[in-house]
Amino acid sequence: MPKILHIGDIHLDSPFSLFDVEKSQARRNELRGTFTSIMMYAKMKEADVVIIAGDLFDSEFVTKETVNLLISQFSGNPACRFVITPGNHDPATAKSAYLKTKFPENVYIFKSENVEKLSFDDIGVDIYGFAYVEEKYEQNPLERKLEIDPNKINIFAAHADITNRKSVYCPMKEWDFAVNGFNYVALGHIHAGGEIEKIGETYYAYCGCPEGRSFDECGVKGGIFINAEKKDGALKMDFEHPRFCKKRYEKTDVDVSGMNTREDAVLQIKKAVTEHGWGKDTLLRAKLCGVVSPEASFEAEKIEAADAGVFYIEVEDSTLPLLDYDELKSDITIKGALFRELLLKLESRDEHECKLASLALKYALAALSGDEIK
Repeated sequence: MPKILHIGDIHLDSPFSLFDVEKSQARRNELRGTFTSIMMYAKMKEADVVIIAGDLFDSEFVTKETVNLLISQFSGNPACRFVITPGNHDPATAKSAYLKTKFPENVYIFKSENVEKLSFDDIGVDIYGFAYVEEKYEQNPLERKLEIDPNKINIFAAHADITNRKSVYCPMKEWDFAVNGFNYVALGHIHAGGEIEKIGETYYAYCGCPEGRSFDECGVKGGIFINAEKKDGALKMDFEHPRFCKKRYEKTDVDVSGMNTREDAVLQIKKAVTEHGWGKDTLLRAKLCGVVSPEASFEAEKIEAADAGVFYIEVEDSTLPLLDYDELKSDITIKGALFRELLLKLESRDEHECKLASLALKYALAALSGDEIK
């Protein structure tokens, strides 16, 4: 019964430009740590094959430290085969680590844009794949039907986009997998990952990235572990979804209606953190929402990660002022004139325009009252 670990989109040597220099380096080290954890998991589970479905690196330029880490980890598990399909971030160009590095014998890298086959007869597995040789891959590699061995477990590894027929990153459709008779399609490129899907007799899935790198990649990240068996033509596959990420990105709206101070906001953020089970492994983007007094001051820019009990935090104040419209309409001072000037926008059905007008009024009233504008 072959054991297969499907991972991808690791993006080693990512810059992590969101942070300061120290935290950026810490996150790069953590990403290497995530890779090491994946390798430890593969060894512990006695995986026969690890498929890396593209974008192992963030670009074709890779640090020596990262290359040495890969060689060490791959050679440290000689019983396992490591199969790599270069993607759009790390294409197999003449300058890439894939062509310039001498990897251990148990590492197999697809280097052609045409589909090729790797046969591992001792475990009854054939793996088909291809490589990006430049940033884009605009054709469908399965336009011609392949001849496969029905007695083998047939896997297709692809860094591809099955969500957009016009994609420049290997546009494919699910039906391509079923027509060719693959048992499993190990997909990379979509970082969100997804559930195990099935079309015909073919299972397929995006493994997602094992470590989020920005607030576009929220949630717990990992890979897919497969126990596969084919006997007398009958296929059995069991799937597990191990977590690999050291950190997780999360976003949340925090209602602070009726509240006034930074301390109030911190308490509400901490409440959200506790309710979601987040903690020191979390990078959080919190948006303060609701209707509050014009005098409310949450000092969002001063709320720190330690206040909320997370690793990193960004807080945005998107609250709207609670105003006495009747009083301002009849106000003969500059405050009333300002309000009447903004009234059409304040009553706009365009949510963005209404919000901008509300914030403009809030800041203007604060300035007229001599308050600090944040």
